[in-house]
This record gives sequence, structure tokens and C-alpha cells, in this order.
Amino acid sequence: MINPILKNREYLLVYGLFWVMLTVIHTMLLHWGQDVYWTLALIEASVYGLGFALVGLSIWFIVRFTGLAESSLWNALASHLAASALLIFIWLATCFFITGYLLDKPTYILESSIADLWWRIALGTIYYLLVALIYYLLIFYENNKEKQIQEIEMQSALKETELSMLKAQINPHFIFNSLNSISSLTLTRPEDAHEMIVKLSSFLRYTIGHSETELVSLVQELETIQLYLEIEKLRFGKKLEVKFEVTDEIPESAKLPNLILQPLIENAIKYGVYESTSASTITVQLSLSEQHLQIEIINSIEDDSVAHKGKGIGLKNVRGRLQLIYESADLLQTTKEENQYKVQLTIPQLDHQL
Repeated sequence: MINPILKNREYLLVYGLFWVMLTVIHTMLLHWGQDVYWTLALIEASVYGLGFALVGLSIWFIVRFTGLAESSLWNALASHLAASALLIFIWLATCFFITGYLLDKPTYILESSIADLWWRIALGTIYYLLVALIYYLLIFYENNKEKQIQEIEMQSALKETELSMLKAQINPHFIFNSLNSISSLTLTRPEDAHEMIVKLSSFLRYTIGHSETELVSLVQELETIQLYLEIEKLRFGKKLEVKFEVTDEIPESAKLPNLILQPLIENAIKYGVYESTSASTITVQLSLSEQHLQIEIINSIEDDSVAHKGKGIGLKNVRGRLQLIYESADLLQTTKEENQYKVQLTIPQLDHQL
């Protein structure tokens, strides 16, 4: 596995700044603690800082392959103890030689005093612990980020599955009614039955070709609804009339979830045309208000009609889809006024869509 510091520019920059900071601190300690001139202190601190910065890159492999999740605490400590002893010795010997050459001092580490040697060993130990801690924090951060990504992907998959289930509950109901109508038309009006099969095929092809979360233009949605209404008009004939009214100028960039209107209009047909003994009119009003696409579907109902029993799957599923897509529970409202039943649908529009 590649060292994460080497494959990420931001990590590399932070790692470099970290060692610049330690070099500055080392320089001040040499100047104020051992009365070393600033220039000489900076040269020595830079050599030892750069040296351990390079050595520290190899500590990643020790941390990675002796992780606490893969091995016991004692094994990890033993591995770090052995690795730190080896790396600190190599670092001290190399940097002592380089500083001795640059500053005209002894170049062999054994020529150093005991106090100076132990001081540098302590410094190397601190450096090792700091670098190892950085790598452990990186592993924790990367694992946490990966876990968050997995959770987001899982939530997205669950959302798609739930939307598919909601949509799957609507389509079979419509298909069942259409097939029943086709069966009846084959006996009385074979040509209309053939036409209905063709239109149903086109409608289902569109349904299969779009995902549940996909947003489509209002024009595309209305074209699909017209295809759906042509199928229904073959069933009900002149008994069904649908009017579309646009009260405001709506841009072509207006978007809404695909097939969100079909179950609402089907609901209006179910409670308006089914229950009516005469011609029934369904009115669809569209407007744009404050970054929201407003759609009202109004159908007439008769006072003396027998209520058509149902489970309200259409409206319930539309609410479910809106909740999952827009994370809002009040985008669909229904009201009953005298001889009218009204469904109000509010579709939020993103700023870049309009």
C-alpha cells in the first residue's frame, strides 16, 4: 500500500509544514539551550529535521502492517520498539556525519558525548512517536471517511429500492385496468384494442427507461401524460375530458420527478369518471411561484355517487416519492370542496434549473 502522504498533495504539504515547525523549534532549543549561533543551529536542525522527515516515510509501513486491529497491543509495541531503535540509529549516524562535515565537527557518532547522544536519542524518539501518531490518525481519518461514503451509498441504494417499490405498486394497478379494457375491446372494437396495445407499449417503454429519482422537463412529463390519457380515453370515450391550463409562463428548464402526475390523474379518473354517470372534466392547472412549480388537479364528484373503495395507494406513494426525493412531507395536499376534489402538488425548483 502506497504511503498516503506521497499520493496526496494536501497531506504532503501538511507533512512538510509539520517538519518546518519542528525544525524551527529545534533551532530555538539549540540557540537558547546550548548557546549555538542561529546560523549553525538552523543548519543542524534542518539536517536532523529533513533526515527524520525522510526516515519517517518508512514508519508508515510499520504502522500499516502492525495495526492494532490486525495484531495485539504487545506485538505492535514490540514491532515499534525494534523499528524505532533501528531507524533512530540510522538517522543519528547519518545526520551526525552530515552535520559534522558541514560544520567542521566530528563525523562519527561515537565521538559524541554521552549527554549529547542521549539528548539526540530522546529527540529521535519524540520524532518517531509524533510521526507514528500522524499515521494512526490518517488511518482513522481514511477509515472514517470510507465508512461515511459506504453509509451514503447504502442510504442511496435503500432510497432507490424504496422508490422502486413505491413505483412498482402503481404500475401494476394501471396495467391491470388497461389489460381488462383491452380484453373487452377485442370483442367489441378490435381496432381500438390494437391502438390501445400500441399506446400501452409506448407508455411502458418510457416507464422502464427512466429511474424513479430522475427529474424530467415539464414538457416531457406532459407528453407522457398525454400518452397515458389517450389510453384512458379509449376506455372511457367522451365520458373523460382533461383540460390543461397554464396560468404563468413556465420555463422549459422546470423539472419534476418522472411520472409523478400519472397516479394523481389516475386518482382523479378513479374518483371522478368512475363515479360519474355523465361526462366528467379533469382540470390540470400549472403555475410557477417563488421557485416552486405548482400543479393543481381538480375533478368533479357527485354527491349521490357511491364512494369508490380503495386503499389510496396512488396518493400515498406519490407522497413517499416526494419525501424521498425532496425530503419534505408537505408537498402534496388534498382538499374536498362541495362537488370538487382538488390535489395540490408543489415541486421545488433548484436555482440553476430556472
